[in-house]
Amino acid sequence: MEIRENDLIKRIKRFEQKSGQVIRGIGDDGAVVEMSGGRYVFVQDALVEHIHFEFSFMDAISVGKKSIYVNVSDILSMGAEPLYFLVTIGVPKDLSFKTILDLYKGMHRAAREFDVILLGGDTVETKGDFFIDVSMTGILKNDTYLGRNTAKTNDFIGVTGWLGESAEGLYKLQNHITTKHPCRYIKRYREPKPPYNIWKELMKRGITNAMMDISDGLIIDLERMMFESKKGAVIYLEDLPVPERLKKEGREHLAFSGGEDYQLLFTFGKDKLKDFNEMKKDGFHVSLIGKVVRGKGVKILKNGKEMTISSKGYEHFGDNT
Repeated sequence: MEIRENDLIKRIKRFEQKSGQVIRGIGDDGAVVEMSGGRYVFVQDALVEHIHFEFSFMDAISVGKKSIYVNVSDILSMGAEPLYFLVTIGVPKDLSFKTILDLYKGMHRAAREFDVILLGGDTVETKGDFFIDVSMTGILKNDTYLGRNTAKTNDFIGVTGWLGESAEGLYKLQNHITTKHPCRYIKRYREPKPPYNIWKELMKRGITNAMMDISDGLIIDLERMMFESKKGAVIYLEDLPVPERLKKEGREHLAFSGGEDYQLLFTFGKDKLKDFNEMKKDGFHVSLIGKVVRGKGVKILKNGKEMTISSKGYEHFGDNT
């Protein structure tokens, strides 16, 4: 297709129907709807063979786990607890019945980690590649959602965990680089479990103003948040949580644009800086990486000077060569 994903979503948004019950619609990690019993979040995310994974270096159990993790990540990003999910799978003729059972076994294992319940779904035959499409529902922890459009000028920008791990894992798999011991980077790529305990602490302390997960790359996802919040951002290279291996091997760029880390990207006010620092002292892996400013776009500063990067992250459609 001749246009990129972000441009397509902007055009699709014109078909969105307004409703008093819809608190947040198109443009975020999930939609928020007021219903009897509370405010519910609806998300949907798909994994497609040869785009999001390869069966040659990722077994069906891991694919099943990942399909749940990426949807739970979206639910958490909106400030909600996951509840239920539905699954649609597209099955090519050459895929075995055992592979499908392993896929559901992986989903079951991941779902139990978050007490999220499978309700059903659909199974269809496909003439092309295998795909799995999960839709999930959650309920807001508080009265207000988080999401991408609530960042405020002068907010600090924080992130959980390490950046670039998943992309490093994919690099190793694609280049057949093996290690004697289990590799944390490959594990992060195959099974990107959301940082649930850190999320719960952030929610308990009421730290965040805006939140999303990092799925396509830090810079492109932060740009999406700033676009929805009508703000700009400044990121400090020296403060990014980049694994030492990536720094030593000259692959720091994976932290900017690698994607699929499924860490949480969030903003918070000056009044919550003490809580943020206390979290760090208590052993929660969070990093302060920048600040929200007036304007548009995202600037990256290296030792105080603006730098440019060749890639901001992955975007479906358009020219991805």
